[in-house]
Amino acid sequence: MNVIEIVALLLLNAIPIIIIVIPYFFIRKKLAGKIYNRVMLGIMVFYLVYWVLPIIFQLGSVPKELELQSGEEGNLWLGIGYIITHIGSLISLFAYYPLVTLPFIFFVAPFISIIYVRNRIKKEIGTKSEKMKGLTYHIIDSPYKRIRSDLFKNDWSREKDIMKLLIVLLPISLYLLQVILKILQIESVSITTGETALGWFIEILFVYIATFIFSLEILFSSQIALRGRYFGENIRQQTYKSLYTVGAPISILSIILFIVEDIGSFGVIIYFFAYFLMASIIFVLFLKIFEPISLLIFIKMVDWWKNKKEKRKKMNTSNIYYGIVFSCLAVFVFFIINNFVFGSALGFIYDGTQIITDLANFAESGSVYLYESLGFDLLNILSFLALVVMSLIIAVIFLNLSMKYMKSMFLSIVTYMPVLIILSVLFVVIGANGLINFTPDIYWITGQSSFTSIFGFRFYTLRTAVFDGELTGVLNILAIPYQTTQYIFNIIFWSLVIFYMKKTFRVKNIAIDEKHLEKVIFSSISEFPTYNEYMKIENNYLIIRRADIDLKDVAQEREEVKSLLENLETEKMLDKLKPVEEKEMQRFYFTLKYLYNNNLIDVLKQEFSYIFEKAEKQGLYIIYDDGRGIFDYNFSEEYSHDPGIVSGMFSAITSFIKETTKSQELLKTIDHGDITILIEYGTRIFGALFIKGKQTTEVRSSLKELVTTFEAKYADVLADWSGALIYFKEDNKLVESIFKD
Repeated sequence: MNVIEIVALLLLNAIPIIIIVIPYFFIRKKLAGKIYNRVMLGIMVFYLVYWVLPIIFQLGSVPKELELQSGEEGNLWLGIGYIITHIGSLISLFAYYPLVTLPFIFFVAPFISIIYVRNRIKKEIGTKSEKMKGLTYHIIDSPYKRIRSDLFKNDWSREKDIMKLLIVLLPISLYLLQVILKILQIESVSITTGETALGWFIEILFVYIATFIFSLEILFSSQIALRGRYFGENIRQQTYKSLYTVGAPISILSIILFIVEDIGSFGVIIYFFAYFLMASIIFVLFLKIFEPISLLIFIKMVDWWKNKKEKRKKMNTSNIYYGIVFSCLAVFVFFIINNFVFGSALGFIYDGTQIITDLANFAESGSVYLYESLGFDLLNILSFLALVVMSLIIAVIFLNLSMKYMKSMFLSIVTYMPVLIILSVLFVVIGANGLINFTPDIYWITGQSSFTSIFGFRFYTLRTAVFDGELTGVLNILAIPYQTTQYIFNIIFWSLVIFYMKKTFRVKNIAIDEKHLEKVIFSSISEFPTYNEYMKIENNYLIIRRADIDLKDVAQEREEVKSLLENLETEKMLDKLKPVEEKEMQRFYFTLKYLYNNNLIDVLKQEFSYIFEKAEKQGLYIIYDDGRGIFDYNFSEEYSHDPGIVSGMFSAITSFIKETTKSQELLKTIDHGDITILIEYGTRIFGALFIKGKQTTEVRSSLKELVTTFEAKYADVLADWSGALIYFKEDNKLVESIFKD
């Protein structure tokens, strides 16, 4: 090959990476760019492990020629078409992870988290009702706002912790699985022959491990607390610490046993580890994108658990027929599109035979034509579009319509999904494709070194290769929970993503009595409430004037419209605005509806709530890790303590506790009579808040937010602080904004 041909070879093989990378430079500063960056990194890792790594195991074999038929020589469009379809096939196969595999993890994990919460409540002293009342959590942002906030922070610390734990757990899990296979006399043959029972199960093994780990992350990120004390964070820390301590040496031992037992399978072990690592990287890349919906599912379940009696009473079952009707419509639309659009295209590629699929198995002998390899990549794309994307879009659209008209997420799901499942099973029984695919065809997709002369020289590339990944015996039994439910959970998860992503959230503390407040989290409605809903006392609505509204722009409106907008200078509860007389109530309803339809106000409905005890804040102190005071703030005029004495006290107490107990755990709370001191830690500082009464998650969350914000704001100064206090003199406003009631 001459220099020009070598350059052309490199450029043509680099096309997938170039096409994927270019868009990032145009959107990198936007939220879409932050999300795309993670998708792009995931595709690159997928490409390296799924396509490039297998080539290492094929270095001793001759690349297979993708032969040309008569008249195809020099057909550049065929060559370009092959490269494009190969890129499309790569992206389609990668997309199974964020569209199908990861939703299973992020949907199931909240249910495991509930088990942790239930066990924790059982251990607490007191009656069940008292303990349930003391169960609180922390959620103030909509899923969209949380995703935006998390991605722009550019903090990868949690992802690193999860990656380390996954890497520790892999060798142990893999070795135990290998032992089970040998006991059951199931052989695990080399991956390069395409006949391994263990290979395909690695993905399912990863899903189960990741689901368990993420259930711990939900406990942490939800800030679940009982009687003002976080326990989710402690469960996560203790579990991680135990797994690191015990798992690391066992993992090393497992790897040694793998190698000693069969040194010839060392390459296979590397491939398995690389595949698991790839799945782990994709998982952590999408963690902050999918986590807000998982968090919402978890808190929805906690809220239902706490208030199930009241929820059952308010539940309106008069319109459950919507779920049944929309599920039937979804199946009908899928049947039409699948058979008359994608069915014809797939039939054209298959041409009534399985020749393409058989030839895609790189263990098979015989000639392989370029058009056949192109056809298999095209088959991957169309199968993905027909059986995953199209079915998912249809199912999600109709489930969202069901939730919209039924106005109950729970009732929509429990009426819509069973009918969808039954109809899908019936279609499978008669030999057709159901909207839900319970038994997807399992193929191990990889790459094979190949070449073609379509461009006038030997163009070396990777062709998509496949072999049957059917599971048998115990592996099949272990895989059933995942394989039979992944598409069901997939539909529910993505429906919730679409339903909640466009909503805005607002939090309001409502006084119950002198000692208690109710924290209510509202979300925006998609449709203005009916008059009956408006009249119901138990329906809590929050009315907000839109921020971009200038009263000068509505000077020509009716007097009652202007009066109401002026009254909404601050957000108001509907029951505080609503007139008492019936005729006035009707008039007010239509005025409110007019404002809503003209985008002058937002109406939000209660999503969930909990009651907490008021805490009277006294003093706040920010202290450097060596005991020097940095900043202090008094909430009460009557409260006055020397900051130097307070910081010295904390330094002495923490040193004493560490020395006497030999514990590495950080001191979080000090109770002294009617005074409680809450402590939260950053990297170089910690904050101490003095309060009267019992601690609550509200004040602790605010303290944690302040410490995090303060440290981020002064990261450069605090890295090597000289002791100068001048930097921190203007932070009273920061405290007041975070600790506002």
